[in-house]
Amino acid sequence: MLSCLILDTEMQCALPVLESLRERGFHVTAGSHKHINMGFFSRYPHRRVIYPSPKHFPKTFVERIFALAKNERYDFVLPTDDVSSELLSRHKKEFENYTHLPIVPYETFMKARDKSQTLKIAVQQNLPCPKTFFPDENPIDHIAQQASYPVLVKPNISSGSRGISLVTENSKLRQTYERVKAEWGECHIQEFIPNGGTQYKADLFLDKNQELRAGIVYSKLRYFPINGGSSIVNCTVLEPQILHNAYALLLAMGWTGFADFDFVTDPRDGIPKIVEINPRLPACFRITMAAGVDFPYMISKFAMGEEVPQYHGYKLNIYLRYLPLDLLWFCKSPERFTAQPSFFKFFGKNLYDQIISLKDPGPFFGFCLENLLALFDWDSRKSRYSRGW
Repeated sequence: MLSCLILDTEMQCALPVLESLRERGFHVTAGSHKHINMGFFSRYPHRRVIYPSPKHFPKTFVERIFALAKNERYDFVLPTDDVSSELLSRHKKEFENYTHLPIVPYETFMKARDKSQTLKIAVQQNLPCPKTFFPDENPIDHIAQQASYPVLVKPNISSGSRGISLVTENSKLRQTYERVKAEWGECHIQEFIPNGGTQYKADLFLDKNQELRAGIVYSKLRYFPINGGSSIVNCTVLEPQILHNAYALLLAMGWTGFADFDFVTDPRDGIPKIVEINPRLPACFRITMAAGVDFPYMISKFAMGEEVPQYHGYKLNIYLRYLPLDLLWFCKSPERFTAQPSFFKFFGKNLYDQIISLKDPGPFFGFCLENLLALFDWDSRKSRYSRGW
């Protein structure tokens, strides 16, 4: 029996991975730095392991995962969060003496992890993206004079809209830039796309020859915070031009394997523009499985050096909801009673939830307990509530 170690099972995206690979016949080990997490409550892992936090103890995290890979001889190890993915990509060569890592080498990985690198490549390829200024190329005071306001100050490395700040006039750009940079690291300045355009996500998989084996697009119908954050209701749609542009960017980056994109439609010209690439599985990853695309199985084949199956098309009008954040959206949004789909629609043959499942109810209880404990952890509270601008 083939075996795999799935990391970061406190993440929502890990749940469909555990399910898919268990049902494909793998011996599945779930790993996390948290003793209480959703994945550990799932019925799909055969085994569960604890390791140090990759964020707070990166060196000991890598040492622990390396020891597991060496001693347990997993056929592959799959990280599902940004930090763990970056750390393992940095050490990809050492790990592959004992296991397979279905992630790109570090240099390529950072072309997606670092949003400024992503956007520079998109500009070079003449792909649609918001107008962006890079302080490593021009002084911030020069950018302040050249930009049209409002603009966003965005950390080069972040997720879930964390650290993004809105600036409405040039006199405030330097102060905001220095504040965000001090807390989040290097930043770039990007034009603010006016509200009114649909936001999209696109998930693609390229084999070792960079041939596209699967692609899926889904729209963000609701997100939280309501002025821009993580998507909480999504729906699969047909947008071939988005897939075309995403694929073109991955080709230019020399990318292989899985990648997740964020696009936003500019209402001024109606063009969906590339905002960023997430070089890991997104929180709303379950929608791809519900739409008939088994990315975890593709990842396993890719990891083992085998031919990756190809998927032609996917089911449309599949909805995915994240009820806990949708409850917060309901409390904040003026459209709580008029939005479509209705907040009050909880069941349907084409409606799924990110963590709530009758087939595997354990993760919801793990989620509740984990979040109860997080109320007493300052770092966890900050991570949850520092989104948006």
